[in-house]
Amino acid sequence: MIYKGYEAVVGVEVHVELKTKEKAFCTCKNEFGGEMNTRCCPICLGMPGALPVLNPEAVRLAVAAGLALNCKISETSVFDRKHYFYPDLPKGYQITQFYDPLCRDGNVRIRTENGEKDVRIERIHLEEDAGKLFHEGNATVIDHNRCGVPLIEIVTKPDMTGADETMAFVEALRRELLFAGISDCRMNEGSLRCDVNVSVRPVGEKSLGERCEIKNVNSIKFIGRAVDAELKRQTDVILSGGRVVTETRRFSEDTLVTERMRDKETTADYSYVREPNIPPLGTDAAYVEEVRRAMPEPVSARIRRLVSTGLTEDDAELICSEPEYAEYFDGIAAANRKAAANMFISEVIPRMREGEKFASPGNLSECVEMYLDGKVNIVSARRALAASAEEGIAPSAAAEKYRLYMIRETQEIARLVDEAMAACEKAVRDARSGKTAARKVIVGQVMRASGGRADPEAVNAEVDSRFEQKTSEK
Repeated sequence: MIYKGYEAVVGVEVHVELKTKEKAFCTCKNEFGGEMNTRCCPICLGMPGALPVLNPEAVRLAVAAGLALNCKISETSVFDRKHYFYPDLPKGYQITQFYDPLCRDGNVRIRTENGEKDVRIERIHLEEDAGKLFHEGNATVIDHNRCGVPLIEIVTKPDMTGADETMAFVEALRRELLFAGISDCRMNEGSLRCDVNVSVRPVGEKSLGERCEIKNVNSIKFIGRAVDAELKRQTDVILSGGRVVTETRRFSEDTLVTERMRDKETTADYSYVREPNIPPLGTDAAYVEEVRRAMPEPVSARIRRLVSTGLTEDDAELICSEPEYAEYFDGIAAANRKAAANMFISEVIPRMREGEKFASPGNLSECVEMYLDGKVNIVSARRALAASAEEGIAPSAAAEKYRLYMIRETQEIARLVDEAMAACEKAVRDARSGKTAARKVIVGQVMRASGGRADPEAVNAEVDSRFEQKTSEK
């Protein structure tokens, strides 16, 4: 989006909760929800004398994330304390990595209407989450269950211009992390949260303007709207003779504008110091290779594999938008992958999205083969698949039960043509007078009467034979 000759330049900071069983520095359960303040301990709450112990599973997932995003993994990284005072941070500091992060210099490829480009990842570091505040009337309640949940923070370069590229990046990032098993990435539950940094500049310029940070935007759609809203706001400030002030803002889902929260903090405000209770983290080449070998097939490789079997890039992207879609499609045995993809995308994915029952990959394969073998038309194939999903029966049984098989028997075709000719007297007279187009009217009547199940070739042959016979008799 260009607004009054200006464009937005965007970098993002993405906080991703790691899918571990336990928290980052203690053995409390890492699960969403639960009764308030029941999944915390003296370590989560920063009680005197309670010492953190690093969760090795969090390290493995963080390294896997770095590999999925094409990062260099540091052989040694160090934890720091980030000091700030807020009710949801009981220790008064957050354990994080500032000076020596675990991963650096990665990239994520995105695709928009303007083509493909790489968004650079500056760093990925391990840290712990804070608690959560709930505001109830004039009171605020603190739930510490989230304290100590392991996070990675992914920081990009300001490589995105506009809302479309920013949304494409977050979607591509989410997909990579899902397929690598790093996180469930549920933005509605806060396991993936985005801070969006936006500055504006005249189109064609290379320098960056003053940036503002929009905190905790909780959906990809709202990320795009927040970028557009901030582009308009900052541009209007500049064109009115004002100056954009670096600050932290929030996006209002009600008004669709950004609102000021506070001045932007600086590094000095946090008074970073080394974390004395956690030794430096070593991740040598052998460990990194071990993590790499255990990772599932990268989503980019899956997409290339699907395209090589005859799918379009768009179909492959859609199938690989969710791990459950890709896993299902890999279970389809039908040899014609394009036909299988068409039926999967149109008939199964919508049911998955809505949480409805859906047919198994084996039953979808059977439907595709029935259609390709000419036993059913595409409408009947879809009906058989729906019945398979809803009733738990095989597509062949559904085709028998609901009379979905194509009609090819000579006597049945002849009967249908007789009925159609009786119902289309004018078309019959026209056809007998030599108007061949009138035959199509009769064929159409047969197809309607049979619910599209009559074999079109057999119907056309039968209709032609009726009038060719009359012509030869003359």
